[in-house]
Amino acid sequence: MSIKKDEPKREEHGLEERKIEAYGSKMYQESAKAVREVGTRVALSIGAAILIWLFGTLVFIPIADGMQQIFFGYPVNAIISTIIVAAMAIIVFTVFVDVRRLTSGLSGILAYQFGKISGDVDIESIKHYRTALDGVLYVVIVVLSYLLFANYLAQIHAAIPAILLILIVVWSIFALWRSARAIAAEIGKYTKKVANEIEKLSEV
Repeated sequence: MSIKKDEPKREEHGLEERKIEAYGSKMYQESAKAVREVGTRVALSIGAAILIWLFGTLVFIPIADGMQQIFFGYPVNAIISTIIVAAMAIIVFTVFVDVRRLTSGLSGILAYQFGKISGDVDIESIKHYRTALDGVLYVVIVVLSYLLFANYLAQIHAAIPAILLILIVVWSIFALWRSARAIAAEIGKYTKKVANEIEKLSEV
């Protein structure tokens, strides 16, 4: 009698597992596609920004430093630096837009992989992984961008790099704190699940 009662529960549990697997598999495929498409674009954009920085630092700025002309009250090196900063800023902005989709794809892949282990793939996990990846990747990109921009900004005005660095440090602390909270929430979910399993075993 008890075996017959258990059979519907097993079927229901198996159906639920298949639904989770199907949802996770679809999410994984979409995420992997997004990573392939956006990852290449991000790499090309970063490469373009580095090339502009190299040519600016090694070619254009040294040439401009040897010129004494003043245009609209600004020396040539300051004008060249402004043009280079504007060009790199546009590229970095496109990277930020693409990184949002890239982190969405990566978070979907992570949620699927960890979900396969735990048997639980859900939207909440994707949000946690996305928040964590957003914070870390944005901080990395902003810091690298600052390193690219700093010398050019100093050519425009000596105080700009210092002020910008202070703002970046403050923002980075909050961004990394959000990432840490998201990771902690995800770890807490798994530890709670393990604790519940241990509690069930102890009751038996």
